[in-house]
Amino acid sequence: MSTSQLIFTLAYFALGGGLIYLAVLIIRDSARVRLNRITSVMLFLAGLGPVFAALGTVISPYQSGSPLKESPLYNLFYIWELFFPALLYFSWVFPFDRLEGKKVRWRWMVFVPHLFHIFLLVFVSDTDKLFGLIVFEQGDSNLLNSIKESITSVLTWLLIPLGLVITSHKKFFSIINLAYVIGAVSFLYIGMKHVTADRLKKQVRVIIMGLHASLGVYIFTFILPNLIPLELSDNLKFVLGAVMLLVGTGSIAWAIIRYQFLDVQLIIRQSLVYTASSAILVGSYLFAITRFSSFLETLFGKQMPIINIALIVVALMLFQPINAQIDNIIKRMFLRDKSDYRNIANSLSAQIINILDRQQLFQVVEKVLNTSLLIKSVGFAIYDDEQKAYIYFISSEAEPINLSETDPLLGAIGQLKTPTFFDQIDSWNLGSNLATHFKVGGVQMIVPLNDREHLLGFMTLTDKMSGFKFGYEDSTLLSTLANQMVISLTNVRLYRESLVRQRLQEEMNLARQIQMDLLPDTPPQGKNYSIAAHSTPSRTVGGDFYDFMDTDSKGSFGLVIADVSGKGMPAALLAAQIQAVIRSESGGSDVGEAIANVNNLITNLSSSSGKYATLFYGEFDPEKSSFEFSNAGHNYPLLIKADGSHEFLQAGGTVIGAFEQVPYDSHSVKLDPNDLLFFYTDGLSEAMNNDDEEYGEDRILEFLKNNRTRSSEYIRAGILADVDRFAGAGVEDDDTTLIVFKINGTDGND
Repeated sequence: MSTSQLIFTLAYFALGGGLIYLAVLIIRDSARVRLNRITSVMLFLAGLGPVFAALGTVISPYQSGSPLKESPLYNLFYIWELFFPALLYFSWVFPFDRLEGKKVRWRWMVFVPHLFHIFLLVFVSDTDKLFGLIVFEQGDSNLLNSIKESITSVLTWLLIPLGLVITSHKKFFSIINLAYVIGAVSFLYIGMKHVTADRLKKQVRVIIMGLHASLGVYIFTFILPNLIPLELSDNLKFVLGAVMLLVGTGSIAWAIIRYQFLDVQLIIRQSLVYTASSAILVGSYLFAITRFSSFLETLFGKQMPIINIALIVVALMLFQPINAQIDNIIKRMFLRDKSDYRNIANSLSAQIINILDRQQLFQVVEKVLNTSLLIKSVGFAIYDDEQKAYIYFISSEAEPINLSETDPLLGAIGQLKTPTFFDQIDSWNLGSNLATHFKVGGVQMIVPLNDREHLLGFMTLTDKMSGFKFGYEDSTLLSTLANQMVISLTNVRLYRESLVRQRLQEEMNLARQIQMDLLPDTPPQGKNYSIAAHSTPSRTVGGDFYDFMDTDSKGSFGLVIADVSGKGMPAALLAAQIQAVIRSESGGSDVGEAIANVNNLITNLSSSSGKYATLFYGEFDPEKSSFEFSNAGHNYPLLIKADGSHEFLQAGGTVIGAFEQVPYDSHSVKLDPNDLLFFYTDGLSEAMNNDDEEYGEDRILEFLKNNRTRSSEYIRAGILADVDRFAGAGVEDDDTTLIVFKINGTDGND
């Protein structure tokens, strides 16, 4: 056997053995799936061709005088041609199963022509031998000899057309194989048009391209020589046959390794790649050692067994590291693609880490599962903080469905820790509306989304477009995906909370601005009085305000101080309403009646019964030096007389905005020189120190009596400083508003 024949024989053994090995891997991975079974059979039959051809090459030089070639077993080589009907059958179940749910018994009829073909080639291909069998020896009886001659004549005439059939059959049966391949490619093309998943499209495209290439080689090698005067040497046919099988079935192997065709597990794909890399390395070693041994024998004129042994030892020492490098290179080329589960997880993690919108997160995850695992439909359930309930999206684009917290199936899902098949918890279906949605939607698997404390939600998956079941690697990927989604959902929740805080802060800033706009730029000043005022909103922004308004042209004015319930924007808006209403009512005939009108209007305007305000309103007449007032539930202002005595301004009624048609009393006091009026909100009196002790009215009264002779501005600044010393540095828990109203002495000064 020449070197070229040896190389081609080894290549045929390797190719055929590789295809048979691949067939075994596929059927071992999932024998229950019809596509796996038919693909495994198809590859096994394709592998028989090169194996039988290689065996024939090895046996031929040694079969002189051997009856092997004369045996019907010799033509069993043609069994491999059952590959063509298997290929056609394959095109019926991929990329989608056209036979699913159909009782098509005739589908096995596609094998009949080839079975008949093999029968003819194995048992009746040699017509000369058959003719020898029907030639009878002559006997003594003329009658018997005549009968034998008649039978021989009839059988001879029958064998002539049979011989013609066999001859033409051998010559043109390749056209039937061609028809099968064209039919298979056509079905694959039609199937690809119905495929939406990118990975499935790539699988079909790769297989079709491989079949096209091998089809061209097949036509050139086996059909054209029968139709036109084209002579091909046996060696060339040998090579082209190997190329045809390598390209055609190699495309299927490529689809398995590169694009996860048949959902073959990663460990099987890695095993296949490792076997291929090992075969390449072993073949290279054998070829190199053989050629080097031949070179040494030519150089020295004799064999050098010691050197050969040394080469083998070195080869064994280098085998593992070199094979590992080759294996890594092949894995990087073939296994590291978008359909690899580890790459899917890494890619998805990079995509969702910056997603802060729940709907967008669902869409990204759904797309990844559709394209990578070929899931038909993905549903999402999530706990909604606003609705205080779980809501279920049958798909990322569907309208959500509210789930009852008492649903038994929801309770069962809350106990899951890993991806679980729906039929494993169907005992909880009784009385469950969620189970009804699952059954209608064809849910196959449930993936819980748990953080350390509770169930955030879950994903639901239907079956795969490829028809395969969920495997171990699928569950591993889904578990990893669930962990990433929990992190992302937590980020979404935190982001939403930050938006709420941001909106609240914006609301606070706007409320603060409204509150500041309510305050007058400067208080009124006169010959016989002076006023100092202050208002500091707390960190939560409340509804304290004060205001002054002219009541007539003679210098009289109204004074109001109020504390609106609540915080933030609602309090600020209610304060603005009260200020506007009281401005419209000021300057009337009676202060009590004005406050009653304000109360009725605010009660009607307020949409919430919980919104009210404490308010003090008074009108000062500088000519009479009188102060008429009405107190609507506010902290009692203090009147400190020049001699140090004091009284509280209590007359009035209840708070503003709580009840309609409430009467309000009014009272008038005479203000003498050096008298002091002090108005404040509870933020001043309720200021607390580190011992949870309030500043209180007693300290206010004591400070005012001790400083009653001081100016209004001095008293304003002094009491604020005294409160700060008492409470310590920090942020006020409530708004602090005060007004100091001082009647000047007889000389016109404080």
